[in-house]
Amino acid sequence: MQYSILKIVLVLSILFAAAMAFLPNIDPLLFVYVTVFILPVIIFATSVFIENEERTLLPLAICDCSTFEIILAKVTSALILLLIPFVLYTLVMVFVLNMSYSIILFLLVYLLSAVVHMIVGVVLAIISKSTSIMSIAYIAYIVIFSVTPIFYSSGLIPEFFKYVLIISPAYLSGVLFQEIVLDYAFSSEWLIVFSILLPIVYVVLLSRFVIRPYFKSYLLYSIPEEGEHSVK
Repeated sequence: MQYSILKIVLVLSILFAAAMAFLPNIDPLLFVYVTVFILPVIIFATSVFIENEERTLLPLAICDCSTFEIILAKVTSALILLLIPFVLYTLVMVFVLNMSYSIILFLLVYLLSAVVHMIVGVVLAIISKSTSIMSIAYIAYIVIFSVTPIFYSSGLIPEFFKYVLIISPAYLSGVLFQEIVLDYAFSSEWLIVFSILLPIVYVVLLSRFVIRPYFKSYLLYSIPEEGEHSVK
């Protein structure tokens, strides 16, 4: 299972890094946005599907370890995978595109954005009553809350939409990425502070009130029986 996801991440990382290097007219941050706004959700959806097929969810559902430990392990493993594109993008942006920015701050925002989108992916899976509904929920979230902020950052959506997008973790992360890479006061101070605090609030609230009480129940209901998913 991990090998399949590793191949997906590795192939996409190489393709995006190559496009970043050989298509300088395209904003390199667009590839970063796709990686941290969309890829974490896809990684979780893929891992759930493969684990269902391999019937490896039962040990997690009945083990003595806490939900926090399970989620921490899954998030950590996913973050390690996402370090592959981070390293490739950094090499291209610094040594090929000659961009100058704080790599440490960039990494912190990169990790924060990835974590909040992973948590959202977990929550969407928990609240979905079936795999088909879960797929629709993933697609809807990606289109509304991930793709739309990318369009906005590219100037394809009117300026006033930022007041609607402000609840989107992707939009808030985009604000921070631009502040770091562009290296000037692009946004107001309140928006920068808000962009840091709100994703953290999302992670804490969703973990406390959705993931912690319902994640193991979700694992049990996700286990397939005789080739079919048990949906309750």
